[in-house]
Amino acid sequence: MINAHFQHKFVIMKTLSGIQYCALGAVEGIGASAHYLKFDRWGILLDSGLDPHLPPSEGMPEFDLIKSDPVDAIIITHAHFDHIGSLPVAIQNFSQARVYMTPATMELTEKMLFHALQLQRRLGNSNATQLYDETFLDTIHYLYQTFDYLKPFPLHGKEESQLRFTFYDAGHILGSAGILIEWKGKRIFYTGNTRKSSQFILKGARYPEPPIDILISEATYGADPIAESIHRKTEIRRFAKRLSQHLQWGGIVLLPVFALGRTQEMIMLIHQLRLKNQIPVVPVYLGGLGLRINQIYDRLLHKVYPEYNHGTIRSMVFDRWDLSKKIQGPAILISTSGMMYQGSPSFEYARELVSSPRNAIFFVGYADPETPAGLFREQRIEALTQLLQVERIACAVEIFHFSAHSHRRELLAMVKKMKPKKVIYVHGDAPALKWMLEETQKMLPDSEVIIPPHGKRIDLLPSPGGRSLC
Repeated sequence: MINAHFQHKFVIMKTLSGIQYCALGAVEGIGASAHYLKFDRWGILLDSGLDPHLPPSEGMPEFDLIKSDPVDAIIITHAHFDHIGSLPVAIQNFSQARVYMTPATMELTEKMLFHALQLQRRLGNSNATQLYDETFLDTIHYLYQTFDYLKPFPLHGKEESQLRFTFYDAGHILGSAGILIEWKGKRIFYTGNTRKSSQFILKGARYPEPPIDILISEATYGADPIAESIHRKTEIRRFAKRLSQHLQWGGIVLLPVFALGRTQEMIMLIHQLRLKNQIPVVPVYLGGLGLRINQIYDRLLHKVYPEYNHGTIRSMVFDRWDLSKKIQGPAILISTSGMMYQGSPSFEYARELVSSPRNAIFFVGYADPETPAGLFREQRIEALTQLLQVERIACAVEIFHFSAHSHRRELLAMVKKMKPKKVIYVHGDAPALKWMLEETQKMLPDSEVIIPPHGKRIDLLPSPGGRSLC
């Protein structure tokens, strides 16, 4: 018995050594991003998202998997809901954890969480109040600690951990960051959502200099062979040409977009095209949460990119729109949600315009295949007519590649430069993850490439403990 006791104790001690990883949320698809890293007796949670396709109580990361583990910090990469939606619940579960993010992400996170709560209640989802309420959101605001890009900071209050963190501009949305974690000579980089090439407002991502020991990377566009072949100037010309055609026919062009990121980038593109007389001068309407996000961009954008003036978005000409307003063509309507969820402004307005061939719906970013936007992109007409409750769909549907994510060749170039000993791919559907894994194995045959199983702990550094369930 004594020998068995000491043997068991020795195994536990060995398991505590090194660095371990566990995926608490979705690995495949775009869902509840949440990644746990354990450094001996310290633990870090990277992102705390919520799956927007599921009821809030069902779309949570499995925090119970680490209920017996330390969580000393929660670090947020950016303010999209699939990366912040469960943050209030994470704070409830891990009340001693520091919460780190960039200044812009802090302001955007507050806006997005309050909006999500209001939206769930407006749609009659009573589960929202079971997760958190406005009072709790007001309370946790004071827990957020912010750091600018390229300004290293420690794990406060536990400096003996030797953990150090640095944010790098991820180029995805305002405030988005990749996270460099340094610990006892080892360097781990988590990309979050990243875009290497410049967008219409944001500049391209910046990455830490090699070497990187462990890389945790998104793989959103890993299965898309088209995105890597797109030339930006050619795509802009195609966008302007097709937009002009529908406007000249007196049509209405709907751009379903994410309120945060895509809305502001599309406003800038349309503004630039109007200034260059490349599209007709017609009313441009904005609807949904994007209007309030614009105000945060106007207040903070120049702090990240000094070349922009305070109020850059506000200075562009557009009109407000809501569902009670009847729009006459020709016109451009930029509206949430990008996935066109049922009940969203973009979904409701699509009902009104799909029957006319003069009108069009332009998709300018990612859409989950199982959402209404995904059905449009894949031309699943029968499913759409039933969902929208219309007799026919006659409007044009166009897809333009103005994504806020790196295409797969850009991701591979990043990986090649960093030369990590281990690569973990997340945040992509199964074909995307598979393609990135296979191509990385060819490119870096001496590196270990991992698609992590949900809910299992992986030893990322040589450790006697091996793999075990979280």
